[in-house]
Amino acid sequence: MRNVLAILALLAAASAQAGPFLDPGRPPAAAQQAAQAEGRVRPASVGAALDSDALAHLHASFDAADTAHRGTLSRAEAQAGGFGWIANHFDAIDTAHAGRVSFDDVARYLAARRAGSATK
Repeated sequence: MRNVLAILALLAAASAQAGPFLDPGRPPAAAQQAAQAEGRVRPASVGAALDSDALAHLHASFDAADTAHRGTLSRAEAQAGGFGWIANHFDAIDTAHAGRVSFDDVARYLAARRAGSATK
């Protein structure tokens, strides 16, 4: 009896975790399309949309790290804000040698690195 209860508990937990698209009478692709049409699921970003989404997320994180709201980060602020990679590449990003980098500086650095890796 104890085993039966344990199995029933596991089955109940598994069915509670089932995704919103598990309907045996509906193909998964149709369920996904219906969910997107109803606004329950955002379509995956690809190409330029993915780049735009990633840049927007990076900008929001940069702004959150900029606790002084100056629009720039020092090496220490970048490190403290979770941007260790900015701190590690700070001298390359800070081309004006101002001791602070703006989001545009970071975006230019990333674009240059991306262009450089695309030509290799």
